[in-house]
Amino acid sequence: MSISQRTWNALKNVTIIMSLAVNIVLIVVVLVLIGQIGNIKATLNGVLTQLDTAFASLGAAVIQDTIHIDQRVPVRFDLPVDQNVTVVTTAPVPLAIPASFSLGPFGHINGTVSLSLPQNLSLPIRISMVVPVSNEIPVVFDQPVAIPLGQKGLGPVIDQLRGVTQPLIQIVDAIPDSIP
Repeated sequence: MSISQRTWNALKNVTIIMSLAVNIVLIVVVLVLIGQIGNIKATLNGVLTQLDTAFASLGAAVIQDTIHIDQRVPVRFDLPVDQNVTVVTTAPVPLAIPASFSLGPFGHINGTVSLSLPQNLSLPIRISMVVPVSNEIPVVFDQPVAIPLGQKGLGPVIDQLRGVTQPLIQIVDAIPDSIP
């Protein structure tokens, strides 16, 4: 036998022994996994069920908070005022009014009447005007809010997430608890 033939045979033998060792290790690993299939299934099922429950709870969740509002709101409008009111003088009010006096059959003369309205005199008057209003009103309050996540746009995303976990749960459920 030549050296190349002996080298070839030695290489073949080493390869066969390595292949046999790898196959034995793989068989042992498969046998260990088969023995643990029930535990693996239970673990996977538990994780997937918790994940699906978390997604469902997220869809039912409601964010509750209080938003503090503190801002100034501009107010501009014309306020029509048309009403009868009674005013009280706070000091004597001097009046000088032109007047025409009748002298009966002797004619008329023009003159001025001067008098003073006393303090604390009640006078009925009519106010008829348009009052322009231009101001800023401070608006300060706390507004409670409740945002249901599922109803406010997160529902379709949650349905998609649950759509991913449901088939996985069914696949895991279909795995037998043990292999005979």
